[in-house]
Amino acid sequence: MTVLDASVAIKWFVTEEPLVAEAEDVLGEIERDPSSFLVPELFMNELLAVLCRLPASRPTKVRAALGLVEALGLTRVGNGHELLSLAADFAGRWKLSGYEAVYVALAALSEGVWLTADARAARRIGRAGLVKVLGT
Repeated sequence: MTVLDASVAIKWFVTEEPLVAEAEDVLGEIERDPSSFLVPELFMNELLAVLCRLPASRPTKVRAALGLVEALGLTRVGNGHELLSLAADFAGRWKLSGYEAVYVALAALSEGVWLTADARAARRIGRAGLVKVLGT
């Protein structure tokens, strides 16, 4: 299972970002088999926050982008006790933000990997086998 980070998905809409081609490859994988991907519920909120901060942001463009992502059929996982408890442990252990820790906890619980474009956060986790950086 792959837990998709919003930092990868935002590259589908911001073509000036590095690693856009790699992110588009991930999009193709999702379109072929969305059942291999999970996102925590906060994924859509993070995507919304970034899209709203873009210089050319307009409500109609933001709604359209969110609609495209929703139509992919990604499985969204809510904040249950087990997920949040493990995220708290990971946040403390690896000095992650609460958001980052939720992604990693979901990867651990699903026996998967967190796919992120945030190499700095990934380095904090180290060799735990729970993270893959886009483009590596």
